[in-house]
Amino acid sequence: MAETPSQTALRERLRAVGMELFRREGLRFTMQQAAEAIHISKKTIYAVYPSKEALLLDMVDDAFAQIHARKQAILDGPGTLTDKLRAVIIALPEEYTALDLQQMTLLDERYPAVAARVREHLENGWEPTLALLEQGMEQGVLRRVSLPILQRMISASIEDFLADRTLEQQGITYTQALDEMVAILWEGIAVR
Repeated sequence: MAETPSQTALRERLRAVGMELFRREGLRFTMQQAAEAIHISKKTIYAVYPSKEALLLDMVDDAFAQIHARKQAILDGPGTLTDKLRAVIIALPEEYTALDLQQMTLLDERYPAVAARVREHLENGWEPTLALLEQGMEQGVLRRVSLPILQRMISASIEDFLADRTLEQQGITYTQALDEMVAILWEGIAVR
């Protein structure tokens, strides 16, 4: 059965309020809090999300859809190949950092399907970025490197930066860490 426009609008509102509650409360937020935030009954939520896990899955999918849209906008937009390569690697909207992967252990325990979805998104959707990297190698902007290894290095770094507060405690923001990671990678792969 197709979703009605009002159900679609309700899902959008619930994803937004869910993300806000997640930023404040982490996984402790409740469906009751979500219902109160948008002045509906909890029963109304369950008409579009049968469980909190279903809402969390939709929030993760939406955040990653925004990341992919932002990456595509960078790829389609103006700028040199070098500028695009650097930007697309760190093209992560605020929603992504709000996912707070420090909670991956809790996600693994309480919502393993959500944790698996996060990891799946981190590992997939790389095709446009890999094509751009390949183009950079073909044009001599980058030296030849193993793209699967580079992809794993970047994915693992992103997951680690989001899952560990050590850098934050040292006064380094997530965005600064990503930018520095790209600078370090860039100096290691740029043709001199």
